[in-house]
Order: sequence, then structure tokens, then C-alpha cells
Amino acid sequence: MRSFWIFGNQLSHELELFRHIEEDDVIVMIEATSRAMWRKYHKQKLVLIFSAMRHFADELRDKGYTVDYHEADSFQDAWDDHFTRYEPNEIHYTAVTDAAMEKKLQQFGKKHKLVEHSDVPLFYLTKQEAVDTIGDVPWRMDRFYRQMRKRFEVLLEDGKPRGGKWSFDADNRQPPKDGLTFPAPIHFRPDAITKDIIEKVERDFADHPGDITPFVWPVTRSEARRALKRFIKERLETFGPYQDAMLTDNQDMSHSLLSSSINIGLLTPDEVVQAAVESDAPLASVEGFVRQILGWREYMRAVYMASMPGYESVNTFKHERDLPHYFWDAETDMNCIHQSVKPVIEKAHNHHIQRLMVLGNFATLFEVSPQQTSDWFNELYIDAYDWVVLPNVLGMALHADGGKLATKPYVASGKYIDKMSDYCKGCKYNPKHTTEEDACPFNALYWNFIDKHEERFAKNQRMKMMVRNWQGRDDAVKADILAKARQTLDDTDSL
Repeated sequence: MRSFWIFGNQLSHELELFRHIEEDDVIVMIEATSRAMWRKYHKQKLVLIFSAMRHFADELRDKGYTVDYHEADSFQDAWDDHFTRYEPNEIHYTAVTDAAMEKKLQQFGKKHKLVEHSDVPLFYLTKQEAVDTIGDVPWRMDRFYRQMRKRFEVLLEDGKPRGGKWSFDADNRQPPKDGLTFPAPIHFRPDAITKDIIEKVERDFADHPGDITPFVWPVTRSEARRALKRFIKERLETFGPYQDAMLTDNQDMSHSLLSSSINIGLLTPDEVVQAAVESDAPLASVEGFVRQILGWREYMRAVYMASMPGYESVNTFKHERDLPHYFWDAETDMNCIHQSVKPVIEKAHNHHIQRLMVLGNFATLFEVSPQQTSDWFNELYIDAYDWVVLPNVLGMALHADGGKLATKPYVASGKYIDKMSDYCKGCKYNPKHTTEEDACPFNALYWNFIDKHEERFAKNQRMKMMVRNWQGRDDAVKADILAKARQTLDDTDSL
């Protein structure tokens, strides 16, 4: 008899290991309290994982599989019980990406015979293929994305990109307009299983962050497919042009909200991409969405595989400040921070521009520890896992890897936030002011960052213009701006 171990982020009926399961074999699933407490995960993330696991186990039983499902304090406690009852001679599992879980498996493998299976279709590429495809440092997303498009023949015509270019990113950066509205995303009502999990999490993980209700996320493949269908049919068209915009009264806008389902296996990246490609949406919207899944998601995983261990500790700028309290309660007069953190507390999610150009931008300019920042993202987001958080936060948002992943730091003054959102209209701070009492904190800190690192960025093709802009300013003006920046850093907790 053999045991087949399925983890909570591998809930796909398309797993390669299913081809090897025979009549006498047993599937093992473990709802481990200790694993759920590796970090202070958002309550809704715990609800999602536990509920999706229980639903998946029921689906497997309905298909005729024998499932040994455990609620246990630890993986070891569950396996001790499983071995007592079944005495398996092999343990099969699907390859894991996260380094911490890989380490646990290596320890487990010292006592038991382990057989690893491919993690395709949870990703397009196997772990080794990802490393081979990304190539040598410096890694570049554009090059990787073109390789992926060609390899999997996505949006190609006679071997060339549909529409004549590989990326329509320039068409997908429109700021919000007055009166702009978007079709609503689909929400799901908790069933009996999910309600039981909500009670469990509220009872056993009461000190974890975040609101626990309303919980509206898909927890089954059926629900995830309905969410995909709604997005493709009603929301993909407007996702494209406004994917970089931010609105106070519509936090979700036309974002897909599918990452939580893709990252635990309820949807495969390939089926999501194919649904977009086969839609009637404008090419710019389709390509922009495909780039996120086939390009960016696979690229992040490849960077992680090529750089771990070690990448988790990068800190090029030597930033060591603590995250301020309002990253947990959203209580700040900076309206962009309030509006970006509030949905994370309420539902463990906000969209990529809030993550990158508000919160990541804040952490860089306010000189916050990259490790504290990535830990916060890992704990608070419903779609967060090490393999996607570390490259996205440390490499993309914070440039803490010194440019291995991206050519420039994604820093911006308050003027960018004002252009791409309506947040500044209701804010105590003025995005047009830099040194005045009501000046937007991002403004002086942006120039403070340029000043500190002007030597590093003077030869950077994408940054040297801003360096020259700073160098050309009057010394007295520069001194006032840097003094305002120091004051802002000192007052971080009270902003």
C-alpha cells in the first residue's frame, strides 16, 4: 500500500500523481495547526485553505478514492496516526516550491521513502525548467515572457505576436475617469463546511490579523470556474485599460480576483490563459492579463527557484525601520495608505498597483525593513506564498535585490498616486506640496531616496533623468527637501 500526500495549495484534480494511484492506495490530507501558525496568517486565508481542503477531500471521496483526512496539531502527529493504521511502504507527493516546506520534506524523507511527482499543471514549467528558462542574472521579465509565449504558442500568428507587438502595456495605464464604473465580481456564500471553518478559525486563531467575515472567496473548483467565467465575460474588457488605476469606492474594479484560486490549484494557469485568449475582449486587455499569468507568475516562481536560499535576506539599501502600526489597522491620515490597507484587513486582498505603487513604494521611501515588509505581505494576503511574495516584494516592489529582477526601483512621489487614483482628493496631505506643513509625505522622501542613491542610479537608463533633475536643483532647495524628509521619517508613526 502507498500513501499519496496532497497539500493545501495543490487542490487540483489534474495533478500528475493521480495517474499513479491504484485501488489500495490512500490519499492523505492534513489540516495542521502548527503549519497554520508558521506565521500570523490572515484569518480569511486560513478559512480559504481549510475549507478548500475539506471540500476537495469530499470530491475525492465522491470519485471513489480513499482519503485519510486529519485535523492535527502537526504533520508528524497526523503521520504517526496514519502509519499506525495503514503502514504504507511509499509516500508520494507533488513537488513543492516553498523552501520551508521543501526543508520539512527533506527531513521527513530521512525516515520514509518519498516519491516526488511533477507540479505541472499547477505551473506551466517544472522547477528545473523554470530555472533553465530564466537564465543568468540579471533576470529580465520581457525576455522570459517572450520565451513562454513562443514555447506554449500563446497569442501567436505564424510565430509572431498577435497584433504586431509582444506587450500592450502602454495601452493599459489609463487613469480613472469621473463616473467610471465596473461590473461587480461574483461573491460566494459560505456553506456548512465553510461556516464550520470560520468558527474554528475564530476560536483557535483569534489573535491572527484581519476580519473573518464577510467571507466571499471561491473554495471549490466549481466556484472558481464560475468566478473565471464571470471575469472573462464581464470584466476582462475593462481590466486592461484601467488595471493601474485606483478608486476609493471600487477597490476591486475589474481585477480578476482569481489568484487565490490559481495559487491553491482550484484553477490551472493554462485554463485561465486559454479562457482569456478565446474571449472576445480587446487584444490589449487579453495580452495584459496573459502577461500576468503566463509571464509574471511564472517569472516570479523562476526567480524564487533560481535564488533560494538566500534571497529572503536581501537588503541592498540597508533599510531597517519598523513597519508602522497602520499596516495592521489602516488608521492613518495618509488616505492612499488607508485605502490600500483597509481592503487587506477586510478581505486579505487588494490589487497589484496598491501593493506595488502605494505600499511597496511606502516601504522603500520610508526605509522599512524588506524582511518585515515581505513578512507582512506573506501573512496578510489570501494569495500569498513564499515563492510569489519574496520576488514580488523584495525584488519588484523594494528593489532590495539590487536589480537582479527588475531594472529600476518602483518609487514615485505623491503626483503618481494623485494621477492614478482619487485618493488624494480626500487626504489631509497635498500631493502638490513638498516642504509645506501639509506636504504629501511621499514627495520629500522620493527626493531623499534619489539623493541617497544618486551614485547608484546616475548610470541607470531608467533613473538617470531623475538623478539629473535632483542634481540640478538649488542647494538651498535641496536642503529644505532633505530636512522635510528627515522630519517625515521621525514622524512616521503619527502620519
